[in-house]
Amino acid sequence: MTSEDRRYGQLPVAIHPSPDALGAAAAEAFATAVGDALRSRPTVAVILATGNSQLPFFASLRSRSDVDWSRIDVFHMDEYLGMSPDHPASFRRYLHEQLVDIVGPRGFHGMRGDADDAQEEIGRYSALLDEFEPVVCVLGIGENAHLAFNDPPADFATDELVHLVELDEPCRHQQWTEGHFPTLDAVPHRALSLTVPALLRPSHVFALVPEKRKAEAVRSALEGPVTPQCPASILQETPHARLFLDPESSSLL
Repeated sequence: MTSEDRRYGQLPVAIHPSPDALGAAAAEAFATAVGDALRSRPTVAVILATGNSQLPFFASLRSRSDVDWSRIDVFHMDEYLGMSPDHPASFRRYLHEQLVDIVGPRGFHGMRGDADDAQEEIGRYSALLDEFEPVVCVLGIGENAHLAFNDPPADFATDELVHLVELDEPCRHQQWTEGHFPTLDAVPHRALSLTVPALLRPSHVFALVPEKRKAEAVRSALEGPVTPQCPASILQETPHARLFLDPESSSLL
């Protein structure tokens, strides 16, 4: 089966026949974008998401032999405030387990959610993003249509690259139901997150959204207005982004 291509606003959308096909297509797009960038520079940086929706992508990416990880620096987009990197729900730990410890990139720049001074960590990570200027961002869309931990209403115009956020109830509920925490009460209320402008700043933005539980957020993001109340709706106005869906996540379109 082949993918079905659509366009919503300025956003190209591809509906793939399965989550595995979605992951393989996204890994192909990632490899192409990184390979093109490496033709004109010695190293590149990328921003990668975490979460269950990214697992097919990482599985496909790990199997490829055409990505020169020795020339790639990896950033991520959020971390719970106060969380150590060895906590089972840590996004730093997730990336180590799913990719970093397997492919051995040139560098992995983890966001220190457990830093003693959150504002100092925001400054440190923002400076790294400015220094490395990532060329690719691979993200997901949350059940409440968040991008990274930018819950509604999201700030589309901030000059900041990283900020401290309060997680809303739907966001925390998603983290619990995905199995990352034993109870809802165990999910932290605050996190560090890249801002929406920081996520969209790279020249290639790939949004990977499988699964039925994301269908309502996808419909709102694509068929509703562009509004901070639906953070992912900003993708409609992002021509350098691409959205990868599967039959379940696209079922309400």
